[in-house]
Amino acid sequence: MRPTRSVLLALILLAITPFAVPAQAQNDQRCFPETGQCIAGLIRAYWERNGGLAVFGFPVTAQAAETVEGTPLQVQWFERDRLEIQPDGQVTAGRLGVERLEQLGTPWGVGQGAEAGPGCTAFPETGYQMCGAFAAYWRANGGLERFGFPVTGEFTAELEGRPYTVQYFERRRFELHPEIGPDAVLLGLLGREVLTARQGQPQPVVPQPPAPQPPVPQPPATQPPAPSYNNCQADPNAGAAPNFPVKIVAIDKGAETVTLRNVSGEGVSLDGWIMCSIRGNQQHPVGGALGPGETKVFSGPAGNIWSNGDRDDGALYNTQGQLISYWQD
Repeated sequence: MRPTRSVLLALILLAITPFAVPAQAQNDQRCFPETGQCIAGLIRAYWERNGGLAVFGFPVTAQAAETVEGTPLQVQWFERDRLEIQPDGQVTAGRLGVERLEQLGTPWGVGQGAEAGPGCTAFPETGYQMCGAFAAYWRANGGLERFGFPVTGEFTAELEGRPYTVQYFERRRFELHPEIGPDAVLLGLLGREVLTARQGQPQPVVPQPPAPQPPVPQPPATQPPAPSYNNCQADPNAGAAPNFPVKIVAIDKGAETVTLRNVSGEGVSLDGWIMCSIRGNQQHPVGGALGPGETKVFSGPAGNIWSNGDRDDGALYNTQGQLISYWQD
């Protein structure tokens, strides 16, 4: 008995149906012409669900097998991260903060374990704390699971020719970018940096964090003089400034930056404090938490505050209007 035309047509359709499956699998890919790489499957789902381009950057490799801390995994590198598919099928971020510190020759060590200052959270697991904008970003964007514990304190680093406040965590490097906003935090390009270093290619200079230091003996606290703030006019108590608990260590008038250091053993909140340009009778913005021994650079707003052609002293006042530190130009 010969098969009918309809039977033959059905057999042909059945024969070609399996070839449609790979086409569906290819449709799972999302590709980026900027780097010529694609993401798919579990890694694509994690990338899209947890912040996408702003958090991870573009993919810079294809997904591939790699041994991570002794375990063979499927991984994919991105500009800011390395995503890993664990044996149980969960996707996690790589410990690139720790790995980058090792590449720089400054593997992290346990910090001093000081008590948390105002607006800070201390982690006895590593002996470091996080404060201010970094603490707020950490809490709002995944916390311990996404970033891990802090493995350095905050320090000033030059990135792309400008000073920035940065801090390393197990999985990331946080960077404070005041040119975007007063509390704008970006994540460092650790994916590219770590991968480039592994491949032995020339790479941009990335500042190394200072090595953990033993506690510095603190001078006895000095009482500030009576309130003397007068709308950033010349201060009669300039010579009596105690430079404690916070000291002006530098004013770069050309770059419009002020560098302050907490010289005490306790955290200090600079919210409500006033940093004055005496020549111009103008305020330079400062604020946020300053941890024990921490040094931080504060950038000015658009325009000029400090006089480049004439002497322009700086004065720092607390919330009571008391002169805390004075810097002579």
